[in-house]
Amino acid sequence: MLLPGCVNTKYKTNALLQSYVMADEPRAAGIGRDIIAQGGRAGDAAAAMALAMTATLPSRVGLNGGGVCVVFNAAKKEARTLDFLPRPAATSAGPAGVATPAFLRGVYALQASAGVLRWEQTVVPAEQLARSTPVSRALGQDLATFGARLATDPEAKRVFLPTGAPLAEGTPFSQPDLANTLSQVRRTGVASLYGGPLGATVAQSIGLDPSALRGYQPRWGATSALPLGIVSMHFAQLPEPESGAALTAAWNAAADLAPAQRAARVAQALGATGNGTSVPGAGLVVIDPDENGVACTFTMGAPFGTGRMVPGTGLLAARGVDRAGFGTPALLANGIVGRTLFAGTGTSGGNDGPAAGPLALLTAALPAALERQPAGAIQAARPGDAPGRASFTACQVSMESGWKECQMAVDPRTHGLGIQVETPRETD
Repeated sequence: MLLPGCVNTKYKTNALLQSYVMADEPRAAGIGRDIIAQGGRAGDAAAAMALAMTATLPSRVGLNGGGVCVVFNAAKKEARTLDFLPRPAATSAGPAGVATPAFLRGVYALQASAGVLRWEQTVVPAEQLARSTPVSRALGQDLATFGARLATDPEAKRVFLPTGAPLAEGTPFSQPDLANTLSQVRRTGVASLYGGPLGATVAQSIGLDPSALRGYQPRWGATSALPLGIVSMHFAQLPEPESGAALTAAWNAAADLAPAQRAARVAQALGATGNGTSVPGAGLVVIDPDENGVACTFTMGAPFGTGRMVPGTGLLAARGVDRAGFGTPALLANGIVGRTLFAGTGTSGGNDGPAAGPLALLTAALPAALERQPAGAIQAARPGDAPGRASFTACQVSMESGWKECQMAVDPRTHGLGIQVETPRETD
């Protein structure tokens, strides 16, 4: 059943190349589409989408926050984990639990490793959105639910609660301080946040030792691979109970069971019962024309981070986390021929419990990989109140023609968007 993954899908030389972008905020997905159309690759689109969400979904994504990605390089046939969790600052003199800003260096590393465009090209769209964009449904919902966290900070209140009430969906939204910060990031690179006047301002405001900010680096590492025939499901490898390593260990321990029963056993082993508080996160997915894949999840550690804004920067301070219960990215890849066949993110919300995200993603990936079910059917079969939110792109390869067809499925509770992008093939 998995043999089609080995078929050459490039025989239709006159066909348009297809790419897939998906994000938990619609305007960010549109940015990913534009970047691919301009000749960008998975790392470019993912970086631009992530930066865009700092302007359109700052409740969950921000320059002072962080995240984790799984990246598949089709040419090298290699999957890697990029860890840039916003861990608690060890030497913080400010409020307990404030995070070391990790997002910007993580996204920069992603774009440098898996992109082909100039860094500036990935930042421009976010800068433009920060200057003017309507409040999205996703942000409007977070403001309505968590806006009270911003009421005690004058800077945050001025931006998000200008009349004393949270901004509603569709309201014109302008963040000039954030736009100016992104302009610095565009012109001078990540050094603007990790050193110099901007870095000093951020460090002083959040109580972080400037040397710790300057010295921060994201971590590249291996993935936790779950073999499914000739393909493998790659989860991020992180040192935590809800990591891909724990998930694959639980999966392997139930090897004598059928796939659906194994998934249920894994859920039981990891405690994905729908109980327990969850840190909110947001995700994105890209599969580019060269079969490279990127899946990422991000967090501010709490809704709107600490609720405090660094004056004059438009940046909310994040709350530190040392585990990725906020969201799990994963890719299903054929490492023999170098092809991404599934890319998705699993996130938790409310009382889902921190293991609900990876389990939601696993239960979506299994029917896609083992039964070749289309993404829409898989999403439709998931109960609307099931713990965990899974958004993903699933691909099948025809045994008769060798042609690959992919379908996207966005969890309706994320208010996100998936877009198929078609670009012409290069000709000699």
